[in-house]
Amino acid sequence: MIPSNVLLRFVVPIASVAGLAFAIVMATAARRVPDASEPLTQPATAPFESYIAGAGMVEASSRNIEIGAPVSGIVEQVHVRVGEEIAAGAPLFKIEGRDIEAQLLARKSAIGAYEAKVAEAEAILGDYRSQLKNVERITDKRALAAEEFEKRKANVAIYSAKLTQAKADLVNARAQADESQVAIERRLVRAPISGQILQVNVRPGEFAAAAKNSTALMVIGETKRLNVRVDIDENDAWRFHAGEPARAFIRGNRDLFTDLVFETVEPYIRPKTSLTGASNERVDTRVLQVLYSFPRGAMPAFVGQQVEVFIHAPSRSSVPATSEPRSAPPGKTSAGIAGSQP
Repeated sequence: MIPSNVLLRFVVPIASVAGLAFAIVMATAARRVPDASEPLTQPATAPFESYIAGAGMVEASSRNIEIGAPVSGIVEQVHVRVGEEIAAGAPLFKIEGRDIEAQLLARKSAIGAYEAKVAEAEAILGDYRSQLKNVERITDKRALAAEEFEKRKANVAIYSAKLTQAKADLVNARAQADESQVAIERRLVRAPISGQILQVNVRPGEFAAAAKNSTALMVIGETKRLNVRVDIDENDAWRFHAGEPARAFIRGNRDLFTDLVFETVEPYIRPKTSLTGASNERVDTRVLQVLYSFPRGAMPAFVGQQVEVFIHAPSRSSVPATSEPRSAPPGKTSAGIAGSQP
């Protein structure tokens, strides 16, 4: 056991000095400015001296076509796989339709009965026409009573009408069979274009609704050439000129890029599409959407991927200012023509 006099003379002062030194070291470390961290990847550099920057979304050149179901029902078969290249008209999936198939069999069998009725009416009508012709050949009209002649004429008229009705019933029966056949064919959904299967969100046994679904049953698109839909902020829209060169960079690797070919511009400023899903996102931003394209393989981009796009544009200082508004004509105030051009 350490004597009390030794503890007071040596241990307590040493512990106090150590605590003070530790406090000084910690305070100095807290005031030190941390070194700036290097980003994992360097951001893309604009290839133009004056430019418009925008976020681009890669999509199929045919747009991303969301396949729907013409009728609601249980999916019986799925004929395609994700990533498969298909031709226009190729079967995609089939909706179960045993009730319609049974209806088709019943309607086809009814056609035979109506054909028999037509044949029967034709035979009877032919017999009555022969009898009427035989009567008409008689030169001496006294050989046959007048009512018998009129009766035979009436029989021909009656069975002519019955034959017409039988033929109409036959046409209707065939039309009903065709209707069932079309209903069966509608349950086999086919590809509207040649392209690539981008998504398959339906499986055999699942219910497919003939309505707008939150998730498309399938997505198909032409991907031999890809489009980039660029959002240009409305504050920069006036600087955009169609046909100016543009370049897209893959996010995360500025060494992967390709030059873009101008396709079209949608001349309608629309609210910017939210991509993050955050509840506090601003919705007051409006953008002009411009469409560019590039061949598949020019850079490793997938449909639905975001890219950084730079479009050559004149600087704000180089664009001439608009002219002053004209003076108001007699009888009108200047407020009525403010902003008009000479």
